[in-house]
Amino acid sequence: MRERTVRVIRWSLLRLLTLGALVETIWTIYVGYELPRHYVANHWDIAWVGLDVAQVLMLSASAWAAWRRNTLLVIFATASATLLMVDAWFDVTTARRGDLGQGILLAVLVEVPSAFILLWVAYRGLRHAALLPQGTGASRSNTFDTLEPFE
Repeated sequence: MRERTVRVIRWSLLRLLTLGALVETIWTIYVGYELPRHYVANHWDIAWVGLDVAQVLMLSASAWAAWRRNTLLVIFATASATLLMVDAWFDVTTARRGDLGQGILLAVLVEVPSAFILLWVAYRGLRHAALLPQGTGASRSNTFDTLEPFE
């Protein structure tokens, strides 16, 4: 790709991401003022089971990518960490008074530490992928075959 094209794409992406962050900030302020303090949710069970299924899928995909030494591990581990942080957030913020201690305990002892470990795995995977030689073979561009990624 030509240098000018890369520069145009980069600046376009930068503008879109900045605009997205600005719009999301305005939306968050609006929602913060407008949402009711109490709301009865239909399909509460489906929402939680759906989040848990997404966690299982991403953790399984992370395990698969680690087993195959595939660089997709970076994406799957990051997605898994994000879902665990979301789960911790909602466990704590949606807990009833009697369940708050359990939500905090689960978040502090399991979900948040697991998320940080997964982010560390993703970081190490990125560092390792950046060190791989740029070859023409497909296996070298999408696997961790040449070095141990977590030495």
